[in-house]
Amino acid sequence: MRPEPYPGRLAGFASVSAGSVLLLALLILMALPGWAEQQDRPVLPDDSYPDLAGETRHLNEWTGQVVLLNFWASWCSPCLTEIRHLIRYQETYADQGIQIIGLGIDDARHLKNVQRSLQINYPVLVAGAEAGKTLLQAWGNDSGMIPYTVVFDRDGRVAGAHRGVFDDPVFEELVAPLLGAD
Repeated sequence: MRPEPYPGRLAGFASVSAGSVLLLALLILMALPGWAEQQDRPVLPDDSYPDLAGETRHLNEWTGQVVLLNFWASWCSPCLTEIRHLIRYQETYADQGIQIIGLGIDDARHLKNVQRSLQINYPVLVAGAEAGKTLLQAWGNDSGMIPYTVVFDRDGRVAGAHRGVFDDPVFEELVAPLLGAD
């Protein structure tokens, strides 16, 4: 599956935060001709979620790094396969400014079990199962398919998105060019 250059259409965002609503408005601008040349690309919002220790984390605290915001769930077999890639990317490219953030659309207890079992080395935030489909739609995934990853450049602007397992070919196309930029 080829990576999507940018997230697609959005719908059904009634229960998402104000930051995600702002993201929705900016994503709609992407449909206009020449939007990619503008600096109006959506930015990492100030949405906040608890991590697995219960501490509130804000997505925009990672601005300045290349961020892979990965939506996943413990019951999703492709997600578990993908996590092994993400662990390796975080370990290999951390000193080049990558930050992977797992956003679990699942129960915290199940996410903790996966984190412990797979030894996830990046932050896992909890969106919860109830927010799943609506949250995915707000982030440009109207199919609701997971795993789903949105890539942000160092300025916190959307650089791309991918439905399905984020593997080496996708990494080379969407992320590697961003790591070389300072």
